[in-house]
Amino acid sequence: MPKVRISILCLSLFAAGWSVAQSSSVATPADPATSLTSAAMTEQVQRLEKEVQEQQGQLARQQVQIDELLQRLGNNTAPPKPPSESDAKSTGASYPQNLQDPRKSASAEPSNPSTIRYKGLSLSPVGFVTADAVFRTRNENADVGSSFSALPFGGVANSHLSEFRASARASRFGLLAVGMAGNTRLTGYYEMDFLGQAPTANQIETNSFTPRQRQLWVQADFSNGLTLTAGQDWSLLTTDRKGIATRAEFIPNVLDASYVVGYNYVRQTAFRVTRNFNDRIWAAFEVANPETSQPNASFVPANLFGFNNSSNAASPSGFTLNFLSGSTNGFSTNLAPDLIAKVAWEPGWGHYELKALGRFFRDRINGDNNIAYGGGLGAAAILPVVAKKADFILEALAGNGIGRYGTALGSDVTIRPDGWIIPIHSVHVMTGLEVYAQPKLDMYLYGGNEYYGRAAYVNPNNASEPAGYGSPLVNNTNCQVEVVPSGGAACGAQNRDVWEASAGLWYRFYKGPYGAFQYGWQYEYLHRSAWTGIAGSPSGLDSVVLTSVRFVLP
Repeated sequence: MPKVRISILCLSLFAAGWSVAQSSSVATPADPATSLTSAAMTEQVQRLEKEVQEQQGQLARQQVQIDELLQRLGNNTAPPKPPSESDAKSTGASYPQNLQDPRKSASAEPSNPSTIRYKGLSLSPVGFVTADAVFRTRNENADVGSSFSALPFGGVANSHLSEFRASARASRFGLLAVGMAGNTRLTGYYEMDFLGQAPTANQIETNSFTPRQRQLWVQADFSNGLTLTAGQDWSLLTTDRKGIATRAEFIPNVLDASYVVGYNYVRQTAFRVTRNFNDRIWAAFEVANPETSQPNASFVPANLFGFNNSSNAASPSGFTLNFLSGSTNGFSTNLAPDLIAKVAWEPGWGHYELKALGRFFRDRINGDNNIAYGGGLGAAAILPVVAKKADFILEALAGNGIGRYGTALGSDVTIRPDGWIIPIHSVHVMTGLEVYAQPKLDMYLYGGNEYYGRAAYVNPNNASEPAGYGSPLVNNTNCQVEVVPSGGAACGAQNRDVWEASAGLWYRFYKGPYGAFQYGWQYEYLHRSAWTGIAGSPSGLDSVVLTSVRFVLP
């Protein structure tokens, strides 16, 4: 409306000026009527000029108010979340790294000025540049992603060596493309970082680490509430902050690229169908790429095939799924995809989820294929204990053969002496409190535990030889010895549980139209304990401090 009023005033000024000019060209100074008319017009012009000045002042005041409001809104945006995940499942990111406020709908279309229009598509660059540093009291030989399940046992050399590293590998870049085909919203998303590692990558001279595919998916969102998603994305098993939607996942706000012990996720290629029922209830089903982690067993019979370290996965040479021994991980020979179902609902206060996972395992020995089934049931809740100020998070998953879905990467299965697959029972629990104390400051507390059940057997050909997982016959004598005596037995300890407690913050020096410039700090205490065997139950711990300076694209 102010722009319309100014336009009318300008036209009036033009008309008045033209009339004055015309009057000046035909009237004489001696004509009193003409002089009167000119004086009236001059007064009218002055009055109009005054009104224009008042309108300009009002517009200037409104612009200042708009700028202040935009600045406050920018400062209220949640901070970027750090990546998480170990080298095996390196880095995720919290909602800041997810580049989206978790308290906003993930389906909101990108808006100016960060959006580029191209042939009907809205293109939004996403990502951040980060400089991280990590200090560990016990050496894990890890980057910014901790090795939760491989903490050094007390007494070994690494438990007496600290570790410091600086890294920019968690820096992340991507592109979000959104377009409309009639009433159908089409979305494509790509995201990469540098936490992958080629066999030649090192930190000696140039720190040259290779780009890594984090996410790469397409999506069709129909007006009837149905959504189809295909590609590599966060698993449906991952808890969402809002509904069931891509880019709305709950990702712990930590700096550690392995996230938090007990947090459940993978990022894998999958095909998903989601239905939204009036923005209150959501249901989804996903068919996902499977993988069986290397079996953890005290005794493995000869000629066992089907796992990522089996001879059939390494030959014949030349296949694209072959692995380089000691450099990269192999691939299990999978029988069927993982199946995941989830229901989420938001009754008015809080976000709640129920999840189900189904898995299929297979190996081959002595001319026969053996098949086993696994899976689990889970639940999650995100509760706004103080509206827009504090959220309480709780999630849990229990089942058999679910190790790969936990951040500590416990083994999925063990092997009986006859070669049969036994899925390992496991329970994952994680809880947290996120506090948005000030527009520029976010703080968090997280804790979690992953437990791995016992599946112990004895080699029928040798009653003193342990088999399976967690056997009390396992020799733990040298698990906490710095130098194993010549001829001494290797440590055979197998994890019973891993737990963590973490605290940290994100402080944004600037958050506005040009992006965000922020500082992060985190402390975590990690503990690992093994099943009791000969010579007791070894354990290990670590204290870790991480810091980050990060610039996030707007």
